[in-house]
Amino acid sequence: MKFKYKARSIKGEEQTGKIEADSKDRVAELLQKHKMVVTSIEPVKDFFSFSKISFLLHRVSNKKIVMFSKELSVLLLAGIPLVEALRIQHAQEENLHFRKQISEIANMIDDGSSFSAALSCYPKTFSDFYVNIVRSGETSGKMQESLLHLADYIEKQYLLNSKVKNALMYPAVILGGFGLVGAGMMAFVVPQLVVMFEENEQELPLPTKIVIAISDFMQNNFVLFILSVVAFIYIVKKYISTPGGKEKLDKFIFKIPQFNSLFKKFYVARFAENLSMLINSGIPIIDSLRISGDVVGNEVYKKIIYDSVEEVKTGGSIAYAFERSDDLPPLVPRMIKVGEKSGKLDMVLKDVADFYTKEVDIAVDGLMALIEPILIFVLGAGVGILVAAILLPIYQMTSMI
Repeated sequence: MKFKYKARSIKGEEQTGKIEADSKDRVAELLQKHKMVVTSIEPVKDFFSFSKISFLLHRVSNKKIVMFSKELSVLLLAGIPLVEALRIQHAQEENLHFRKQISEIANMIDDGSSFSAALSCYPKTFSDFYVNIVRSGETSGKMQESLLHLADYIEKQYLLNSKVKNALMYPAVILGGFGLVGAGMMAFVVPQLVVMFEENEQELPLPTKIVIAISDFMQNNFVLFILSVVAFIYIVKKYISTPGGKEKLDKFIFKIPQFNSLFKKFYVARFAENLSMLINSGIPIIDSLRISGDVVGNEVYKKIIYDSVEEVKTGGSIAYAFERSDDLPPLVPRMIKVGEKSGKLDMVLKDVADFYTKEVDIAVDGLMALIEPILIFVLGAGVGILVAAILLPIYQMTSMI
């Protein structure tokens, strides 16, 4: 969401501008980090969602963030000052939206802001996870290493996400293509056959009657049909964008046979990798858990992680909080318990992340092997019903002749 603000600098100069953030409190926090006194914060009314369209058009891809992090790490290793390194990246960046952000970040650092505080002004590009790892690098004096670890992490997460998305995209594209072909036949082929059937005044088989009824509905209510589909998609997207809707969707996904195991392994791998990296960077365990919960991407696991935060606050263990959940594989709390007892939690979590990443690869391959025959059966049945509905009356007509 975008907010417009008014604030005063240390010198008393009034400044105004717009900033993207999740809430007013987040905007105030970002401005205070730049040592500015906030006078007003108001949400920008955007009736036509131009900001969303702009974000989709100018979204900075994970590949860009990976290259940005790696190149900046190399420049810092070569002894080039941070601001100068950012200027070099600004000059060679092709994405105009990202190029502008890099320039503004360099200007903020030039004005006395820290690198992490400047990055936090662009939450759509740099997540809280990214900002906190950079902040830990600033504190420890290992900025170059932090950026390199971030680049490797983002690249690894990108490959993992792509593998799962591709597995889900394959059946969606096949079924979508079949739906379009079927709709084309209903709109152009079936109406011509109906005229021929009516001229012969013959009794039509049940499958043919059903196909003709669907064709008539689509022809007579085409605009209404399209509007209904668009409205349904819009309502569903709006609903799942709310915390309650997202939680119900995530719970539903965990109940789908074959897919539930894949998604549980996927989110465990992501959580374990996140938490391992945050702890290894020296971020306090409670903060690490909160950040991991925010970026895990699943409301069910987010709640479990947040429950572990409360457990740790009262002197309990993460493993104990995780043992109470039926949505986590039993191996996870057992491994975490070992890590807590040995004082090597970050290393154990890294092993857990590596293990479940491999499990996701195996699960995706198994799912693809299962999906292909199911798709062949579904498409074969659909084509068979459609062909039978068209050919049966034609066969009856030829037999009468």
